[in-house]
Amino acid sequence: MILDIKFIVLSSLLIAAIIPLYIYREKVFAFAYRKGDIEPFLDLVKNHMKKEHPLVPINYAIVEKTADEKDIRVRETIIVEDIVSQYFNYEYEKQTQGSVSKDKLWTGYDEKSVHNVKMPSDWVQRKELAWARDNQKCNRCAKTVSLKNSISIFVKDIEDGAGYNIENIITLCEDCNRVLNSKNPRNTMANLELMDRLMKYVES
Repeated sequence: MILDIKFIVLSSLLIAAIIPLYIYREKVFAFAYRKGDIEPFLDLVKNHMKKEHPLVPINYAIVEKTADEKDIRVRETIIVEDIVSQYFNYEYEKQTQGSVSKDKLWTGYDEKSVHNVKMPSDWVQRKELAWARDNQKCNRCAKTVSLKNSISIFVKDIEDGAGYNIENIITLCEDCNRVLNSKNPRNTMANLELMDRLMKYVES
């Protein structure tokens, strides 16, 4: 097929105009790049992770890897996504939890601790007892969590024959519970409270 001469000429002119624009794009679009000091952002993020999720070790090598990024907003976003990814992928293994002194238990505790597909009538007390035993912190990341917002899971699932004894109950924060039950990692990470919190530190 023979191309129309006008099409060839116009295409050549368009390419000739685009090439210099690509070569000098940083100067041409300098106004679009948001510059700034990354250190204040890093201080906020590091303090947040240390205070809110102290059990999750974070490698900040991504900071150096993104050093050539011109737009600070893009760089900070990449850093946040990397931190959230590390939080999501932090290896956690459910283990039998500590017991409590017998004086904190109540009448009927032992009888209602045995395996039963139906939740025991004193479940609210058990959840609170486990939460208090764990010093009101998530077992996976050590975030302080209110009793209302805490999630209780089992070391060994009830469906597998386990009981409701305090040693089988684990306290988690909402984000860690989402992570452990995730079927779609990308979607889960995007919807974590941690993602929202850290993105607030990104320059707008």
